[in-house]
Amino acid sequence: MRYPIYYIIILCLLSSSCRELVQDEFPDFENSVTVNTLIGAGDTVKIYLAYTDELNGNPLETIKNAGILMSNQNLESISFTHQGNGLYVSNYVAQINDTLNLTVLVPNEDVVTSSCVVPEPIEIIDADVDPYGCVNDEGVAIPLANVKIRNNFDNAFYGVVYVKSYVEEPRISEDLNNPGAYIIDTVYVLNSDYKAIGIIDNINEFGEFLEKEIEVFKLFDSNRIISVAFQFKLRTVDYNYYSYLISIGAFEVSRYTDFSNSYIAPSNLFSNIENGYGIMGAFSEFETDTIFK
Repeated sequence: MRYPIYYIIILCLLSSSCRELVQDEFPDFENSVTVNTLIGAGDTVKIYLAYTDELNGNPLETIKNAGILMSNQNLESISFTHQGNGLYVSNYVAQINDTLNLTVLVPNEDVVTSSCVVPEPIEIIDADVDPYGCVNDEGVAIPLANVKIRNNFDNAFYGVVYVKSYVEEPRISEDLNNPGAYIIDTVYVLNSDYKAIGIIDNINEFGEFLEKEIEVFKLFDSNRIISVAFQFKLRTVDYNYYSYLISIGAFEVSRYTDFSNSYIAPSNLFSNIENGYGIMGAFSEFETDTIFK
């Protein structure tokens, strides 16, 4: 009698280890119209249109047969021409304080709308880079960019600070006043073109001027900064553009999650496109004409 009992136990164990294959059924991915346009003061207006796609879908399906209606605050109509690959280009040059209203008509899709206002540029009064501005937890010196800007009391201000660097190189030239003699002087040679180093704003801050400190250790080696000169640019952006930039960080963290942190929640990119996705933002720029050492 003992053997039949063993057979029954083994049979029960085998049956409990069986797994039933369940086929997941997900609805087909729904393509939606995506509009991307960042409008700069002094530049012609361009719009890129495509459909959303599944994760890692590449390349995106562009939209070639859209009707684009855009007008400014004076109700002037702005026309666009499709240049290929979903890029629509106009001859209209955006101006500071322009209010631009957009309507996109795509066959068999809902009407897509959005709007933005081109902000006034904010002036950089002074700037410099301190190669030993602060020290991190490991005792490594981190350079700091110190940017002094003029406050804008009338409207909330949002901006992105860019910096490019130069290196000093000797230049030998002939002295025209003394034949056979030469002059040795120093010239600045571009080392790195403009790169964004930080986002700033003036929300709830007072005073005619604002001073901001921005870490630049991701771009430059602090041991080399002493021999490098810098030029700054401030891109004043509207709230749509600002919100989009702020959302990128949370979006990237949620895409590539550190599973040791259970507090990270999924996050979407900011979108101000009605009945679609994407970003319609505007900006203006102020570039210093001084090279700061």
